[in-house]
Amino acid sequence: MALIAPVGAQSGPVGDDIVGRATLAIEQGRYGDALDLLTLDEASDEAGRQFLLGELHARGLGVPQNFETALQCFRRAASLGHPAARNALGRAYSEGQAVEADPQLALSYLRAAALSGEARYQADLARALEAGLGGEDGIGEAASWYRQAADQGDLDSLTSLGVLYLEGRGVDRDPLLAIDLFRQASESGDARAQNNLGLIYVRGEDVERDYDRAFQLFSQAAGQGLREGLANLSVMYASGFGVEVDEAESLRLLEQARRSRGTTLSALLATIGFPFDARLINHDWTPAFGVATEQAAEAGDPVALYLTAMWYLDGDGLRQDVPEGIDRLERAARAGLGPAQFALGLIYANGRGLPQDYASAYVWTSLAALAAVPGAIEVRDALAVEMSADQLRGAQQRVGRHARETD
Repeated sequence: MALIAPVGAQSGPVGDDIVGRATLAIEQGRYGDALDLLTLDEASDEAGRQFLLGELHARGLGVPQNFETALQCFRRAASLGHPAARNALGRAYSEGQAVEADPQLALSYLRAAALSGEARYQADLARALEAGLGGEDGIGEAASWYRQAADQGDLDSLTSLGVLYLEGRGVDRDPLLAIDLFRQASESGDARAQNNLGLIYVRGEDVERDYDRAFQLFSQAAGQGLREGLANLSVMYASGFGVEVDEAESLRLLEQARRSRGTTLSALLATIGFPFDARLINHDWTPAFGVATEQAAEAGDPVALYLTAMWYLDGDGLRQDVPEGIDRLERAARAGLGPAQFALGLIYANGRGLPQDYASAYVWTSLAALAAVPGAIEVRDALAVEMSADQLRGAQQRVGRHARETD
């Protein structure tokens, strides 16, 4: 809190740079300071203020994640002409998360944002059109928006435009132009372009086959963690194309590709493991079972409850008792201990020791995210994708009630 000057301590009217100061606070991870500034109702840039409030609620930064509140803020900002808010609303209505999907309304908001001239919004509109949001005629329009974004230096749009020319979708097929676009994006470091160009050299279609060049391109894409690049490089090592056969390296790359499936819930849970699983990294406090800690737990101390819960769940130094462990974990979580909240959320997400319940998992991982527990935000957001709008709305209301009870 001390890192930011007290509101009103600077010269000039209080509202002159509230949005700028709040933006800086968000970038520095001082979400509470940002929220304090944005709730002053004195910002000269009302559209910017509402957008940032929407961002905090949408991302659950400093406040419980609440999409309804976020959308209300975005609508206010959009009505005042804020391009980012219009883009956020367009994406919400196109994806149908927390609101009923509405393609026409989505396109209206996305087009309004794209007309601001910013490449990132032009790219978002193009992706939505390519995905079918505008029907069969949308692919041609997507190519136009990709071109405008690419002209401003957006590498992903340059690569996507190349894909359309390679496949002849929305434009006349022109493989040589596609290769040139991939080469431009590849040389600027775009992993997807490097992988696409590598595939072209492997197949020898529209260009002379060149395994050595393909190997270099797949290596570049894999070096950036692109799953497809890792998988294709694995094939090169397995088959000896462009490199000597190395089955061990091939298997290593393939396993890395499998681990980089993204932030899907199943991938995250497989990586993190269960709360009472050796794969879960232990916290700093890991003493052996002791009478003093047990007495503190019986007295209701949250940390002691959490520690002894883990002992019972793991069977560490005493007879394993999963129900007793979960009971203690719930008590620690309800007392506001972040690691306990995250562990309880993982148990609900995995359905081990308790019935699988994504709504409850979302509640506890959301509270853990508010407590800044590492990994909680990623699991919370992955859970949200698996839930219906009604389930998510109800879960977010529960989070708000829990947060108010522990204030």
